[in-house]
Amino acid sequence: MTQLNQNRIHFIECLHAIFVNKKGYGAFAYISPHDAVTLFERYLNSNESADAFIERYINSI
Repeated sequence: MTQLNQNRIHFIECLHAIFVNKKGYGAFAYISPHDAVTLFERYLNSNESADAFIERYINSI
């Protein structure tokens, strides 16, 4: 498995965990898998940590 794939999996696991903590349901109750991958690509272009990026995203919806 490539490093990019490992990073994507870790990001989506964090995304799910933070959604559960903040909203009570996992990420895919709110966004599609395609949206999660698109969000990961946006995260790669940011200079934020995954947790900070995800928190900011969840707070915006």
